[in-house]
Amino acid sequence: MNIEKLVSKDVWGVISDNYEKGSYTIAITNLIQYANEIVREKSGLDFDNTKLMDIAFLGNNPQLKITKFQTQTEKDIQAGIGYLLKGLCLAIRNPRAHKRYNDKKETADTIILFVDYVLQFVRDSKQPALIEDWLEFVFDDNFNNTKEYAAIVLQEIPEKKRYELLVSIFRYRERAKPGLLNNLVSNLMDSIDTKELEEFLENLNKELLYCSDDDKLRMFLSLFPPEKWTCLIPLTKLRIEHMVEKSLEQAIMYRHYDEFDAAPDYICNDQGELSTWAVNFISHFDAKDNIFRLIGNKLANRDANVRNFIIKYYKDIIFGEVLLRNIWLQYGIKKSLLYFDKEVYDNIEFQCNILENKEIEQAFKKEIEIAFQHFYDLELKSDIPF
Repeated sequence: MNIEKLVSKDVWGVISDNYEKGSYTIAITNLIQYANEIVREKSGLDFDNTKLMDIAFLGNNPQLKITKFQTQTEKDIQAGIGYLLKGLCLAIRNPRAHKRYNDKKETADTIILFVDYVLQFVRDSKQPALIEDWLEFVFDDNFNNTKEYAAIVLQEIPEKKRYELLVSIFRYRERAKPGLLNNLVSNLMDSIDTKELEEFLENLNKELLYCSDDDKLRMFLSLFPPEKWTCLIPLTKLRIEHMVEKSLEQAIMYRHYDEFDAAPDYICNDQGELSTWAVNFISHFDAKDNIFRLIGNKLANRDANVRNFIIKYYKDIIFGEVLLRNIWLQYGIKKSLLYFDKEVYDNIEFQCNILENKEIEQAFKKEIEIAFQHFYDLELKSDIPF
């Protein structure tokens, strides 16, 4: 029997030296050890021998699923492979570790072929094993960014791989889809130990201190959880906050004409684009008061293109809870109402009439009345036949 042609290349690579010298017992024990290493790598577990197989394959929530683990047949296969690997440890590896064996070639061939067969189930497992596998999984377009989904995914990621995955997500963040991973990133940051978190933040701070590439900063803002903003060092925070503020100062909407489009696109200018990625961070910024003042002043600008930028990208702020606590935002809303910005009027009217927000109604009573009369007159004019 030419066993080299009957087993996988990796198995032959493990056993070839000892097998060809006739050291069949060593070839067998090395192969069982290799099986342990594969399971550890695939599962991310640090255990060995029977305990490794128990946690990796058995129970109601095995760490390494070799089937979809849904039907009874799939669960039976999952358990069967687990018991077979556990049995290999108990019946073949352990005895040879405690007693001298002198296995014949026929015995070695039988065991080697059987181990290779069992390992094929582990190799075929679709569960992500390497960091690159996990990156491909989390960078997928269909990744769900809900907190519930992020929590489920975290449980599937082996603990020993979480730090490396977190670092890799930021290292290769240009491959990520905007706005899809901040919940998972937050969970990963919470799940690693203190030393790992400190190391991650230290390296991230170093990079951000010298990063002037808007694309990289945008993807950082897309991935990093806003509630973790205070984890960054003051110098990093103030640098990015200044860049966002500068971007916001220059932000304006304009009509972009494309020779292939019949109608122009109404889009943000390049200078203002960075600030559109920072909206969810503003309330966590150390310099948030400066940002609120800037937002209020832009909302009060005579140029509708300036106001429309704020209305489009910063609506969660100007219509949010902070509105009644900030005089600059109130100033901007009042001016916008007097400029008869329809979206602002509709939103304020909704809060007053539908949500019955008396504080909003009282704060903007005069401006609401003027805007109401304006839009009422416009409606009357539109109804007059010609």
